[in-house]
Amino acid sequence: MSLSRPRVPVGLLISVAILLLLGRFAGPLIRSNFTEKERAANVLLEAIPFILTFVAIILTFITLISFAASILNDNIPRRTHQLVERIIIFGIVSGVIGIFQPWWFLAYKYGFSVLLISTLSFILWSHIRPKRELRQSR
Repeated sequence: MSLSRPRVPVGLLISVAILLLLGRFAGPLIRSNFTEKERAANVLLEAIPFILTFVAIILTFITLISFAASILNDNIPRRTHQLVERIIIFGIVSGVIGIFQPWWFLAYKYGFSVLLISTLSFILWSHIRPKRELRQSR
């Protein structure tokens, strides 16, 4: 297993920090510069802090995917990669079943969390390449 130096997307991290700061200070700034009537008429003004924060969260996830891929690409055996992928797919299916079944409240209660974590894991795992197997020449 040859580990290469992980690449950290510094530009994305800087963008995340800037967007979080803008999102944090946009709300009070909007409330102080616009009246309640103007904010009610223009819903987008009220949504600006949420949108900035949401984009920062998505960019953070993209950064995590990029970082994990730079560490794990071509370092995971194909069988292990397939096993992890099947476990994640099982989590997605069990989360959907847990949400839509009407009998067992505990499955319903945790179904969304299992589905969310499994879906995010699948998105991350789908960006990781398994180790290439070398073909033997005869």
